[in-house]
Amino acid sequence: MTHQNRRRLPRLQTLGLLLITLTALLASSCRSGRNAAGSNTGDYSQNTGKTLSQSQLKTMLNSLSDSYGSWSDVKIPLTLRLKSPKKISIGGTLTMQRDRSVHLSLRFLGMEVASLMVTQDSIFALYKLERLYFAESISDLLGGFPATVGNVQDLLLGRAFILGDTPLAPSRCTLAGTPENWTITPSGSPSGMSYAFTLSTPTGNLESLTVTPATRKPLTAEYTDFATGPVGPFAATTLLTAAGGKTTLSAQLELNARRAEWNTGATKNWSTPKGYTRIKAADILKIVTKMAN
Repeated sequence: MTHQNRRRLPRLQTLGLLLITLTALLASSCRSGRNAAGSNTGDYSQNTGKTLSQSQLKTMLNSLSDSYGSWSDVKIPLTLRLKSPKKISIGGTLTMQRDRSVHLSLRFLGMEVASLMVTQDSIFALYKLERLYFAESISDLLGGFPATVGNVQDLLLGRAFILGDTPLAPSRCTLAGTPENWTITPSGSPSGMSYAFTLSTPTGNLESLTVTPATRKPLTAEYTDFATGPVGPFAATTLLTAAGGKTTLSAQLELNARRAEWNTGATKNWSTPKGYTRIKAADILKIVTKMAN
């Protein structure tokens, strides 16, 4: 291995920890606060266009829902670019079984260095270079927050959703908008937070998801570069940003849409590694905070 590669290898620790830090921040944010922050339907004071009618908005939401085709599994090459607290990029593969699992593998020089897996009841992560792993139950980590594997998959693909196994329908949302953009604010948000989707009116594509906890800064996902696959539109680029204390975590996920393999039977499994040290979510946050200083 060259001297340059030896210098780059330790920086991969940041990416290995990033896989579970974003999840830990989201979990702690959603559990914080006891009173809902109130639904955010968007600020249109700077828009010059007229307000869209509820009839128009309901038609748009139904069309959006109809455009989301069903799928059983997908395997997509990707690039993960960490922007904060450090800057680095690495390639990998995203493998998902619809409503069952999400598996993210990161590779360096052809070797897997880190991986993350989310199943219906557990979250696992592995950082091979320092022989660390993370394993928690969904219920313990999220503290009753009703997110499902399907919700995580929709988030990664740039698709609007309602927390839990709930269809996206006008009766379950508050809709507002102008000819420039419109918002979907699902009803029944968990106590202590709200979340809303902003979409482009001309294209119908999702522009952003904003999660607003009562006592923390918003967490955001911004979507660009939409592709049209055999299962409908999905975002090829997602920018995730989460602020926790003095540390801002920001990472961009770039999917290689042209090389996506849909409905081919792709699967991934997880087994607890031998000889690895288990770490907790609180430990991860402390490590990332130190790296940012």
